[in-house]
Amino acid sequence: MLISITGRLGSGKSTVCGIMKERYGFEIFSTGAIQREFARRKGISTLELNKRMKENPELDDEIDNTVTKMSIEHKGENLIFDSRMAWHFARDTFKIFLTIDPMEAATRVFYHRSSCEESYTDVNDACEKLVERSMVERKRFIEIYGVDYYDFNNYNLVVDTTSKTPDEVVAVIMENYNSYISDPEGYGATRQC
Repeated sequence: MLISITGRLGSGKSTVCGIMKERYGFEIFSTGAIQREFARRKGISTLELNKRMKENPELDDEIDNTVTKMSIEHKGENLIFDSRMAWHFARDTFKIFLTIDPMEAATRVFYHRSSCEESYTDVNDACEKLVERSMVERKRFIEIYGVDYYDFNNYNLVVDTTSKTPDEVVAVIMENYNSYISDPEGYGATRQC
């Protein structure tokens, strides 16, 4: 079964995906990497790119169509979609949302990223810009798709990463993923950890 992981900025999605790739052999398709590269080529921040994409949704369409196509072509493979909206477009995925306290997210992004797509003067500035970027994305997705990716009812599993290590997050994901695979109907509604 395929996995789709989304969540708040700075929640550890990329780190978790990297661990799952290394330990369990998952391949990763990151729509964020595509957007960051596109913004870099244009010489703008990802926040600015998100604002521009609201008026010109061609990149969204391209990414969404690619996610759907990949989910069909790679069914049954170990593939993780690291994407805000893959839960909505990819077929038959175990849907995960990673949440985090905004100030903890800002601290992580400010101090621990080797390459930031945004520049920040301090942790408070990082928090403000991350929250603004998140709200721009959320509003854009509601307008374009009519769905709220912050609605936890869209997911099989919600994990709060605020006080968990990446290894602990992966352990929670894999435990729930294996439980879901063995009995999808018995897994039930959204689980929060």
